[in-house]
Amino acid sequence: ERRKVEILRAESAQKDRALHKERIEHTGSFNARDQLRAETNRLQTCVREKEKEVGQLAAEAENLNAVVSGIEREMVKLKRQYEVAVEERNYTGLQLIDRNDELCILYEKSNLQQSALKAGEAEIRKREEEIRAAELQVAELARNVEAARRRLPRIPQLEEEVALLKAQLEEARQEAQRLSSDLEAPDNSGRWRKLEGTDPEPEELVAKLHVLEERLNDKKEQLLEKELVLEEVTNLSLKLKARADEGREEALELSKRVNEFQGKIKGTTRRMMATVSELSMYQATAMKLAHENQQREAALREQEANVQAGLPPSDEVEREWLRHEADMRRRRAEALKRSAQQQEEPPSFGAPSTAVPRPNAYVPDDAIGLPKPYGVLAPFKPSELGSTMRHTRKPVLREIEI
Repeated sequence: ERRKVEILRAESAQKDRALHKERIEHTGSFNARDQLRAETNRLQTCVREKEKEVGQLAAEAENLNAVVSGIEREMVKLKRQYEVAVEERNYTGLQLIDRNDELCILYEKSNLQQSALKAGEAEIRKREEEIRAAELQVAELARNVEAARRRLPRIPQLEEEVALLKAQLEEARQEAQRLSSDLEAPDNSGRWRKLEGTDPEPEELVAKLHVLEERLNDKKEQLLEKELVLEEVTNLSLKLKARADEGREEALELSKRVNEFQGKIKGTTRRMMATVSELSMYQATAMKLAHENQQREAALREQEANVQAGLPPSDEVEREWLRHEADMRRRRAEALKRSAQQQEEPPSFGAPSTAVPRPNAYVPDDAIGLPKPYGVLAPFKPSELGSTMRHTRKPVLREIEI
């Protein structure tokens, strides 16, 4: 019977080992299945992500094409605006040239007016000098009058001189009268001579008078015309001077507007160049994305054809699968190694653990001698003492007094 019990114990231990081995293999198979499922799910997720990425790239390419189209339309619009601005600039330049010519003419007329004004100012200064000289003469006469007033005590002497002068004047008058009477006397042949010619008739004198009056009227009309022309020229000169002043302001305004237009044209040119560079960058990005999209679509079609032909989708997927299989083989080898180690150790009915195996059954003292599990009330096994126990004093046992 003891031999039978040993045989039964050996068979029980062998069955426990076989059961443990089957459990390990079953767990390993479950783990491998879960890993394969996870890997399949991961690959499907990768495929879906790639498809989604391809869709996003296609949508992004469409968006970029729309952006490129919008930018091209904006470029055409900016080009038209630029052409309009160039035409306006050219027209403004022509107007500016015309205004400059008019301004030069006005400047010449203004110079003529300035020269006339300077001549008038010189004549005014001359007249002022004459007035100053006349004032000096008046002052001299005033001094003479004052000197004459001072000589008033000499009046009797001066009266005698006046009487003498009057007598001399009377004698001179008498002599002049005598000479004039001698000159006017027709009997005195030595004082006159007979003039040749004939006296004109009254009709001729009247005709000459009419001719002279007509010439006088013509001269008066010419004088009036010249006065009107002078007045018109004066008015025109004043108007031209006012227009010259206004033309200066207009020229300043035009120059300011030209500067503003030039600044706007430069700003528009810079913005257009920036837009062109940005458009070229977008075009390059769109071409690059389109090329990548074509490459990925070609790779996707090739992978689908390989999958339909029973081949791996791509070399990268094949390398990944070989790496996964190598990992699975390594894990299986490690699992077999662990199972072999566990077979060498006593069987445990719980989950695999790296803890020190503990007895979970006992052999009762009966005739059969089969092991029985402890169940819930398993005996407590203290852990091994650590290195910190060297700092702990051993308890001193005291005697119990009764």
